[in-house]
Order: sequence, then structure tokens, then C-alpha cells
Amino acid sequence: MELLSKVKNLPKVPGVYMFKNSNGEIVYVGKAKNLNNRVGSYFKNKLDINSKTWQLVQTIHNIDFIEVASEFEALILEASLIRKFDPKYNIVLKDDRSYLYIVIENEKLKKDGISIILPKLVLARRRDLKNGVKAFGPFPESNTAKNVLYTLRKNIGFRDCSSVKFQRYSKQNKFCLYGHLNLCQAPCLLGNNTSLYKKEIKNIERILSGKSSVLYKYYESQMNKASNRQDYETAKIFRDLLKKLDYIRIDFKATQSYLDNPYLIDDIIDNSLSELVKNLPILTDKPKRIECYDISNLSGKEATASMVVTTNGRIDKSEYKRFQIKLKDSPDDFEMLREVLRRRFSLEKEKNQKWSTPDLIIVDGGKGQVSAVLNVLNEKQLKIPLIGIAKRYETIIYFDKGEFKEARLDRTNEGLKLIQRMRDEAHRFSRRYHHLLRLKKLTL
Repeated sequence: MELLSKVKNLPKVPGVYMFKNSNGEIVYVGKAKNLNNRVGSYFKNKLDINSKTWQLVQTIHNIDFIEVASEFEALILEASLIRKFDPKYNIVLKDDRSYLYIVIENEKLKKDGISIILPKLVLARRRDLKNGVKAFGPFPESNTAKNVLYTLRKNIGFRDCSSVKFQRYSKQNKFCLYGHLNLCQAPCLLGNNTSLYKKEIKNIERILSGKSSVLYKYYESQMNKASNRQDYETAKIFRDLLKKLDYIRIDFKATQSYLDNPYLIDDIIDNSLSELVKNLPILTDKPKRIECYDISNLSGKEATASMVVTTNGRIDKSEYKRFQIKLKDSPDDFEMLREVLRRRFSLEKEKNQKWSTPDLIIVDGGKGQVSAVLNVLNEKQLKIPLIGIAKRYETIIYFDKGEFKEARLDRTNEGLKLIQRMRDEAHRFSRRYHHLLRLKKLTL
């Protein structure tokens, strides 16, 4: 009963779980997009008593878990823990032939009659690993390794072609399909100057090694240098690279960081709230409930808005709310925001909602958006701290002591990252609803 109670109370977040036997030995390591759902499935489903999974469940006496920031991190951490502990049931439940590694291998090629050494990324099984290659894994499911590789390829791009294919397209001087789709940087067409391609492979190696923070800082410094010398084209290139890296990392932490501190995410969340209080004079205490709003529309048509919520720094999807704009059918983000906030603070009375009053409101935008929401708060006689986040430089805008003020936090600041996560989540949520309404109208 104690074990089932622990399973029931697991958080609904990405992470890695470890099943332990009566001796405290780790017998199985698994990853999850949602720890509560994934681990719970072992105990809710009716298992065949002759299956290996049923045998595993009978040995479980305790469960440990490590919460991570993203599903991508869960994939990497799972592989690292399996390599470290070599759990019995990871081997039993998956034939060793299914274990895959992501391999970076240097290949000798001919380019314009000259011999060159060029790296490529491939998947390999344990038995096929060659001496001297850099291997990352093992990944217990082939789809896991393929998903990691796909995520990397979509954002950075690399070659995985055979030497025959490489030389064919090199001679034809044209892109293969992956080159056309920007999934490969086409080193076959780069002449003998492949140093940039090799640097990108080195960057992939850093990510797979859990050292992406080094790469992140490099991109950021290059962007700032270019911006300071007013070379905005170059700055834009590095800004876009940072966005791609953000997609992969989503605040990627080194695997060892989680092993050293299994409560790393709790510490990060607490730090993010502390940073908000430290850097925003309008806050006097850590905000328990934060609401973030975003408007989505196309020329004012089928306009929608979203409210996303964090409770004690954690995304709380049970508190999300979406709105269909009723009063405006032309583009006017300010009036739309006013409508949404009026409705939000009227809903509790209209529908007897039991929403808590937010300790902080965030809007996507600058002074105009902040002013619009401030009008509603004044109408309702509500004194709630309010900030906007302006996209261009991620500047935080707030109204304090009769004037607008700005705060620029370092990109590594955990408070800023929390605001950005909420802004991005609000944008996704409102866009999803906007697309749904447009689709309904098109199919009528």
C-alpha cells in the first residue's frame, strides 16, 4: 500500500524513474514524459503473469525518481543511468541487440581528388562499436535514440551518408534531399573548407555530453559582440542559433548535475521565484500563483486568448483557461487584453469559480499591453503586481511609483527563464485554440 501511495503521488512531470528491489539495488531504469502516468501504468494494467514485466513488478520494493526539465533530458539521463548501474531488468526486458548508441565517427573520404577526414553521426549497436569512435548511450529503445538524433538533426544538421553517396553528390555538385531540407550542412559541397561543419559536430558532441552550457555562452557572447558593433545581421544569426539550442536544451543540465543533486529542479524553481523578488521591486514575496496572458489572431478574425498558470513556480495545466474574443473583430491587442482580463475577474462571480487571486500577472508585450491590463486592474480596484515582457530584448516592463520602468535580466537568470517559459506556453496555448477555431470555420 505504501508503494502504491508513492506511485499515486508522483509528479506529472518529465523525469527518470528507478525501481529498486528489497536490497535497495536498482533493477530497472526508465524515462517518462509524465512520471505519474508512466510509472502508474505498471500497476494499473493487467499484466500477463508469464511476462517479464510482471516479474519485474513483483520485485519492486521502492521507487526513486529524478525530475528533469524536458523529455529530451530524460532520454539522455536514462541512457547515462543504465550505463552506470547496468540494471538487471533493462537487460531482461530488452534484447541486447536493441541497444543503440549515437556514434560520432571520423571517415576518410575523397573530395576533389584530395583525402579528407570528415565526421558523421550514425546509430550503432554495442557489438558494432569500433575502437576510437565517440559513442553516447546506450539507449534501451531504438526509437529513443532515433528521436534524440532527429531532434539534433532538425536544429543543427549533420551528415550520415555513406562514402559512396558523399562522393556521388560531390561530383554532381548538388544537394541530396537532406541538404535541400537543411537537415544536413552538405559538407560534400563545401570544397575542402569543412572547418565550420566540424565545429557544428563538436557542438553536437557537447550537447550529448551534457556540456551545452559552454556552447550556449559562446553563441550568446558572439551575438552580444555583433550587436555592440551594430552588425545586426551577424547578431541575428547567433540569436537564431540560440533559439535552436533552446529548443534542444530547454534549460539543459548536465547529467552529472542531476546525479549530484536529484532535487535540482526543485532548487531551480525556488531560485527562479527568488530572482523575481530580487529584481522586481513591485514584488515583496515569492509569488505563489502567476498568470500569463497572450492574444492570438489573424487580422482580428477568430481571435483567442490564453491564460496559463504556475503554482509555486510549476506549470499548473489544471488552472489554464482559454478565451474566444467576443467584442472585437479587428486587430486591437490592447482592447482584446482588456476584454479578457475583465472576463477573467468576472468569471468567479458569474460561474462561482474558486480561482485564487494571482500574486503576479505577466503579459506578452510592452508598455501598451501593460497599460491595457493596468486599466482593468484599476477598474476592478485590484492591486496585483503586473509585468510585460517585450520580445526584442526580452526586457521586463512594469509600472511603479507613477512611471514605467524597465528591467533587463541576464539570459541565464532563472527568474527570466520562468517568465519566458510562461510566455512561450501562453503563446502555444492561444495559437492552438486560434487554429482550432479557424479550422472549424473552414469546415462549416
